Amino acid sequence: MKSSLLVGLGCLCSVLSARGATMSISSNPGQDVTVKLDLPANNTEGVPVSCSFTFQTAKGLLGPSSNPTSQSGFANSAQDLFVITVQPVTKAAFVHFFLTSANGNVLLVSDVNARVAKLLSLAWKDDAGGFLRVETIQGRKVQLQTTDFAHAPFQSHTFWVSVDAMGGVTVAP
Repeated sequence: MKSSLLVGLGCLCSVLSARGATMSISSNPGQDVTVKLDLPANNTEGVPVSCSFTFQTAKGLLGPSSNPTSQSGFANSAQDLFVITVQPVTKAAFVHFFLTSANGNVLLVSDVNARVAKLLSLAWKDDAGGFLRVETIQGRKVQLQTTDFAHAPFQSHTFWVSVDAMGGVTVAP
């Protein structure tokens, strides 16, 4: 993964916006996915903030199980938590959190799979380490799903986590 400026990338797949912050996703199939975050001029420096993150991936974004080809990512209504699932190869998926603050800070949490795997029972720990997808988001709660690809028929486990302002996760009821 590298951080870079968004310059002439492929098709714009999605734009999520409210309360001023926006996330846009560009995809170059078979090469990379770039997430661009724009925050309005209400930060401490009084100027808009823009940053982008590029993920090298052969497959692209993975949508929820109800629409796996979705390329839109997820955002909560407060527009301070954005979430994507990057699928580098078949049967592997990694979740990334982008947290924004009113003063223009952006925090990328790229080890979501590892953080979540620590919270799960032994039966699902390994699966979550290599395959985790976002199903939906509600406020600061994110519904995730992991799948056991080692044993047919494939079994899935869906659960909720709460995300704090620094990207910490706990299992949610």
